[in-house]
Amino acid sequence: MHMLSDHNRKEFLATPQLVRFDFVSGTNGFEPTLLIKADVVVLKYLTRGVRLQLMIAQTHGHRLIYSLIVHDDPTSPGVIWSVLEREEERQALLGVAEGKPLQVFLFNELAINVAWAEIQVAVAGNRLGSLAAYAGLGKFDHSSVVATIDDIYPRLRDGEVDDPTMLLIDLPAVSEWNRVRNLLITNRSGVSEVDLFHFDEGRQQEKLVIWLADNLHPDVIIDQPQIMKGGRFRELTDIILSYSGGTFIFESKALTLLNRPELPDRTKLSSNISASIEKAFKQLKGAARQIRDGATICDLAGREHEVERTQPIHAIILVPDLSLLPPKFGFDMMVEFVKATGGYLHILDPSELLRVVGIAEELVRRSESQTITPMTALDSRFIQRAETCVEAQSLNVEIITRFKAAS
Repeated sequence: MHMLSDHNRKEFLATPQLVRFDFVSGTNGFEPTLLIKADVVVLKYLTRGVRLQLMIAQTHGHRLIYSLIVHDDPTSPGVIWSVLEREEERQALLGVAEGKPLQVFLFNELAINVAWAEIQVAVAGNRLGSLAAYAGLGKFDHSSVVATIDDIYPRLRDGEVDDPTMLLIDLPAVSEWNRVRNLLITNRSGVSEVDLFHFDEGRQQEKLVIWLADNLHPDVIIDQPQIMKGGRFRELTDIILSYSGGTFIFESKALTLLNRPELPDRTKLSSNISASIEKAFKQLKGAARQIRDGATICDLAGREHEVERTQPIHAIILVPDLSLLPPKFGFDMMVEFVKATGGYLHILDPSELLRVVGIAEELVRRSESQTITPMTALDSRFIQRAETCVEAQSLNVEIITRFKAAS
């Protein structure tokens, strides 16, 4: 397992997808290391052997951009990139140029290391070493080069340029990734295993919700809540959180990728997730009605739990990647849900849920009032999110909140 430095951990938690070189002490002394943080869909493409390329380009003087090209779609591959800022990154690239093995570590949305591998990158000529050796260092405004990234890769791919300030390197396929199993321990002494290679992919996504929610200290948290119907228990929804001010219900819809004989492209995945969202919408609408109508709710052990029923319910559909959805998506479902239940409907992916939870926790830290709890802060953020969805006429939104530095 790779442990992130404080510098990298803050950056990884704040950024949904990130690639970062580092020069880390390992088995054979200091080793070139590539840290990749991405959503679970991209990670599964990586571990299933999709084609990968490393793109290097000089821009804005001697600043160096490096990018991981993930061929998860035939017409529009994914690009995860960074601007070289630290000496450790330079040393890593110089090590790769010299032929040293590259250690690759994969991190999920919560910055948990889930797999690693060693690869040997074949680099022809001395261009990589020269670009790295003369690269400028220091903090850099990444937003200023977004358009540059969008322009460079198509030109290199199509062979339109032979520019000494640009380089495209094919990375070797990894025959077998080393899996890293992580145990998430909750405040209630529950234990959940996070395993990227576990075939119950939906259950793995649910466990991330439980771990994040546990940090908010709700009055009630029920994994796989049950209600009695027709003389037997049946599952009401995937997860319930409740506190004195409201109730949250979750339906987690993952994409099955590990047991498919062939990897689908992202267009096919978009179709799959849209169908799953329709199913989750119906499940949540029914669950909200059951809660409102006073259904007895139990956990898997048969213990009864009381949840808040008077306030509008927040119903959350969790998908693996919001980018699989069209920009304008789901507003009609939101309107229908309000009419049917009086509650709010949301669609998030794990990265967006992490962002919402993190903002709620930061609001509590910055508050001078003793009445603001993590759950009340979370509630307010979801209400604000619903208002943003109304303005955007879409459930597919991402909300970025920036706080002023403490004086």
